[in-house]
Amino acid sequence: APGSAKAKAERMIVEIEKSKDDLTIANLYLNKELYANKLVLIKGKVVKYSPGIMNKSWVHIQDGTESNGNYDLTVTTLVEFKVGDVVTLEGKLALNKDFGYGYVYEVLLEDAVVK
Repeated sequence: APGSAKAKAERMIVEIEKSKDDLTIANLYLNKELYANKLVLIKGKVVKYSPGIMNKSWVHIQDGTESNGNYDLTVTTLVEFKVGDVVTLEGKLALNKDFGYGYVYEVLLEDAVVK
């Protein structure tokens, strides 16, 4: 799927202070079935921000962790951000979301709000 593959943000060097109980992007990908269709709370740094796509903003966050090449979490939201913002977001985790035109997301945090 060339669409969503191109949408992935370049890997950044990100260091975020987290507690031992915080969910990381690596753990989210490793255990995605456990979190599917559930509310997820995750902290990360905004590395890409694209407003006004399908009436939502599309945000990519990273937290410095990685699992099998997965280091970037795509998020849909109505909240405005700037690249560089460190945010804690809560949203519903969708798996294998297909928007057509080659945009398929293995993991997508939908309708996220700031916590």
